[in-house]
Amino acid sequence: MNPLLAELKNNFLATGVGSLPYVDTRDALGFVFRALSDHIPFWPQLPRRSFYENMYVQFSEKLPGLMIDESEKTIGINTQSETYLAELEVCFHKIESKDTDYFAISRSYAEGLYLLSERLKEGPAGWIKAQLIGPISLGLSLWDENKNPVLYNPEFEEFLPAFLSLKAAWIIKKIRQASLDSKIIIFIDEPYLVAVGTSQCSLPRQAIKAKINQLVDIIHGEGALAGLHCCGNTDWELVMETHIDILNFDAYGYLDKLFLYENALAAFLKKGGIPAIGIVPNNDDLLEAGLEEELFKMLQQHTSFLKNGALITTSCGCSGLSVALTEKAHRLSVNLAERLAAI
Repeated sequence: MNPLLAELKNNFLATGVGSLPYVDTRDALGFVFRALSDHIPFWPQLPRRSFYENMYVQFSEKLPGLMIDESEKTIGINTQSETYLAELEVCFHKIESKDTDYFAISRSYAEGLYLLSERLKEGPAGWIKAQLIGPISLGLSLWDENKNPVLYNPEFEEFLPAFLSLKAAWIIKKIRQASLDSKIIIFIDEPYLVAVGTSQCSLPRQAIKAKINQLVDIIHGEGALAGLHCCGNTDWELVMETHIDILNFDAYGYLDKLFLYENALAAFLKKGGIPAIGIVPNNDDLLEAGLEEELFKMLQQHTSFLKNGALITTSCGCSGLSVALTEKAHRLSVNLAERLAAI
């Protein structure tokens, strides 16, 4: 077993999915460390601060043919632009040469990551969680000039996993430069996996797994753990058959759906996989009286699922919530994790 995974195993810790509703990055990071300093602090993404922090935009720098209109809040790919072929050639060359710095994320796209790195220089080192969009979701969310998802463009389908792999390598490098001993977890955000098996996502299962594994294997090669986050229902067998260490899913809405994949789940746990249980809602259900007890009892009913330990998160990002409800949701995640640890 990966030594880093062995170190995480049998713990119960809280972390965040990524997006928060703050518009001030220092306020967001201050909250993350107040709430999670004894758990797993994370890089806060702030789409209300800037359109460039929308996860479909945040990881798009250096894509050939990229077209961003901040005023209209649109993003797309123009394969007919005058510079497209030259940009494509450079991108392939930089991928082949593994030029990690070429795929850096600018500060204007990721203010939270830069401030997190500055904060980590103060120490002490511990678990840190970051995230990036996955190749399936980026490929299906970006459309070309003909309104076709670029995932079905042969060139993009080929290089998107490698492109994102080098983004991941740069993120890990950025964190490690600030704190050499940080134990890093990278979550691959793949909300579009809900479309697996539909006309919207017609790629074969093996092709989907191969693209995710290409990214996971680079994350492992850089000495970090790899998780995958999907905030809807999907083919969980496909997901758990990938090389991921951690499965983050919306347990508040779909816990029963995951348990339908009994054999795949057993195999995932047997190889040391750790569930990151998105049991805390990211909606007004947070206002319900007795919610913590309800969620804790739900978790207690599935103790075999927790045999490797678990991470506790919100069901998805919290950028749509108020700051007050966001803070309540993360306190609830911490409370549940600590109660599980005390069993």
